[in-house]
Amino acid sequence: MPTTILTDTAEDKLLLAAGSGAQVAITQVALGDANGASYVGDFAQTALRNERIRVPIETRHIIDPNAWRVRAEFGADTVAFDVREAGFYDEDGDLIALCTFPAEEVRRTGGIVYLIDHVLSFSRVADGLIIADAPDDDLFDLSVTVALALANLQVEQLRQADLIDSLLDQ
Repeated sequence: MPTTILTDTAEDKLLLAAGSGAQVAITQVALGDANGASYVGDFAQTALRNERIRVPIETRHIIDPNAWRVRAEFGADTVAFDVREAGFYDEDGDLIALCTFPAEEVRRTGGIVYLIDHVLSFSRVADGLIIADAPDDDLFDLSVTVALALANLQVEQLRQADLIDSLLDQ
């Protein structure tokens, strides 16, 4: 299972932001091959071990004030390499969160569109200090809204069916 950590740089920025009302805005995602070997991330890291490509976050979806689902796409023309690390960077170019992949979960880029669809959860951070600065994922929001409406409809239909059954049993 991939491991995602908040870096020391992120914690320093969060301390400054907490006192000023500012936010740390994650804007980019980078992928790297970690020089060919999976590893466990270090809180003191300021960069990926071997960054190969970086792109802006395409869309985001707010799960709760401290959890964001972020999506970034790496095109099929990306040079092929094994992805062993992903970094989430703020607008200053600082590594805020680091995700490392164990050997059995390494995936390969190149020749296909490589999609990052990752939930960043900062449960130990005060609400609103970290944000994903990207356009909202309207399609995802719509699908969640439709799924919720369908679930509510089904619950209501089941309630009505139970009511009809109880009336027929009388």
